Amino acid sequence: MARNGARGKGDRFSEELLESENDRLIHGMAGKVSSLKHIALDLRTEAKDQVNMIDDSGGAFVMASAMLSNSFKRVKVMRMTRVQNCKSTCYFALGVIVLVFVAYLLMDKVISR
Repeated sequence: MARNGARGKGDRFSEELLESENDRLIHGMAGKVSSLKHIALDLRTEAKDQVNMIDDSGGAFVMASAMLSNSFKRVKVMRMTRVQNCKSTCYFALGVIVLVFVAYLLMDKVISR
């Protein structure tokens, strides 16, 4: 009988030891779950921000396309009327090319963020 009593205390001690180990592991796991939750929320916020940025850049591309379309229409009208001043036509074409290049650089910076 004495042995059974001693054995019961040892079993109770190992159960308490296992229980405290489980509690420690549960607290560690709770911290990791909390960290994962914060990471998931940050990812969600970042994804929403990037979707908004893509939508905004799409509007900028539409605006740039409309501006280019109007510029090419003007060039076509100038060519049709056979403007005698070739120098101004070349400057205008060069200006359009420079504007397109600047718009491209700006869009590249916006998209690369």
